[in-house]
Formats: sequence, C-alpha cells, structure tokens
Amino acid sequence: MCSAIVNTLNQYPFFQNKIVRFFLSAGIAILLDVTIYFITFNFIFIDDDVMIFGHPNKSHNVSLLISYSCGVVINFLLTKYAVFADSNLASRKQFLRFSFIAFIGFFANYSLLRFFVEFCNVAPTLARLASALSLGVASYYIHKFFTFKIKTTDNEL
Repeated sequence: MCSAIVNTLNQYPFFQNKIVRFFLSAGIAILLDVTIYFITFNFIFIDDDVMIFGHPNKSHNVSLLISYSCGVVINFLLTKYAVFADSNLASRKQFLRFSFIAFIGFFANYSLLRFFVEFCNVAPTLARLASALSLGVASYYIHKFFTFKIKTTDNEL
C-alpha cells in the first residue's frame, strides 16, 4: 500500500520532488495535530489549569503535549512511507531518531507556543499553528540527513 501511494504521487511531476512531498505530509500531520490541539484545549481541558501528578499545568501546555505526541506518530508514518521510502535504515532506528528530533522539536514548539500565548497574547490554536510552521524547514534537512540518512544526488536539493 505504501509503495502504491509513492507510485501515485510520482505520476505527477510536482510530487516527484521530495521537499514537496515532505511539506505535504508534514502539512497533513500539522492539520491533524492542530485539530487535536483545538479539541483538547477547547473541549477537554476547559479550565485554565490542569492538575497532573498534583501539579498545576496550563491547559494550552497539556494540549500541546497530547497533540504533539499524536502528530509525531502520524508525521513519522507519512514521512517514512511517502517521502523517504528509499531509506534502508531499520524502521526501529528511524523511529528512534525521529522521536529524538521530535523531542528536541517539542521544546522548541513549547517555547514558541508559550512566547506567542503568554507574551504576545496570540490565540492558543493560532499560536500552535505558527509554532509548528516556523520549525518546518529545518526539520526536512534534519530528517533527510539524520533520521532517514538519504544521500543527496546532483539533481536534488
């Protein structure tokens, strides 16, 4: 099934570029991530503070943790099969590397989300989208050269 998706995408010249496929798969993952964030922030964690292990946490931070975790799994699967299907690294190793980068990315997202929400007074869902989009470009190259370890050819960025 995964090769069928890649083959379908490769029929269109626009989708032959890995960067386009990366941002398409990341876009899908971000939309699902932001949707999960919106639902958890607005309908599940209605109060401003959420108690976790006896400690109060801001609802927008807990919503980020949940939505980001879901987004990582979705993004890994889409990136693995639709973008870097030619990687010969073991799936477990890819996921561990992807998770490591996502762990670092979480704190970058957390810092940006907190900055946008608490200091710039941006609406939490919009701030979540802005924080995710702002880290996208670096993510492609990190995953290409580290997570999936794909060597660059002359006709590819």
